[in-house]
Amino acid sequence: MSTTGSKEVLEMEKLLTSGPVIGHPTLAELWEIDHWVLPPARSDNQVRIYTFLLQLPIIGEADVYVWCPGGSQKTRYSTRQVYNLLREQLPQVSWYKEVWFSKGIPKHRFLTWLMVLNRSPTRDRLMNWGLITDGACLFCNSSLETRSHLFFDCSFSWDIWSSLFHCMQHQSPRSWLEILDFLHNFAGTKAERYLLLLTWQATIYALWTERNHRLHRNNYRSASSLTSDIDKMIRRRIASIRHDEPHLSSDMLTLWFSSSLPLQ
Repeated sequence: MSTTGSKEVLEMEKLLTSGPVIGHPTLAELWEIDHWVLPPARSDNQVRIYTFLLQLPIIGEADVYVWCPGGSQKTRYSTRQVYNLLREQLPQVSWYKEVWFSKGIPKHRFLTWLMVLNRSPTRDRLMNWGLITDGACLFCNSSLETRSHLFFDCSFSWDIWSSLFHCMQHQSPRSWLEILDFLHNFAGTKAERYLLLLTWQATIYALWTERNHRLHRNNYRSASSLTSDIDKMIRRRIASIRHDEPHLSSDMLTLWFSSSLPLQ
């Protein structure tokens, strides 16, 4: 700590209210050659402050800022390090690669994350909050709308998902947890894995959007129309990565076209 060249205001006037310390003194004004110029301590707070000051090494050089996140000195500032220091540290979940994979569409990834945590306002949750009395599925109107029912116990959503999955030459389980486990353990090529995850998340997004349109706009679309939308989403996303990863984009597009989807 330096006592020369710096004019940092020492905010201690509320604690040091007598003797020579008045107003807004600087550190230089409270230091004489080899000791602090401070009145006798009259409270426990003043004792703690004095004890702290006596432990500070005083040098004759100008003060400098030192960046020490987590107690380790760094030469460059990192927002990521600050975020990691501020956020609560929790164990890594097993499904993070299926949700936050790098080639996913951001809004699809975010919605999938909410669904994995079961934090979206499905009708069963709205009923538990006392906001609605009718919790029937807006697709089939035969079961309570839950996350697991929407994806993909419902016959409407299952028709869409199973047809897409079958065209990619895979047999999908039907329950939410089994699908998540299947995707987690999938051992195909990078292009196949990305395409499966992209299709899964795009299907979740398309179905949730359709559900909201039916609920809030009274607007109904067919399964074939939604499947066509999913196809367009996937084609656009594959095309968007061609510039950075042309080989991966080409492999994914080849796989998608070879699936022979029954689309217009």
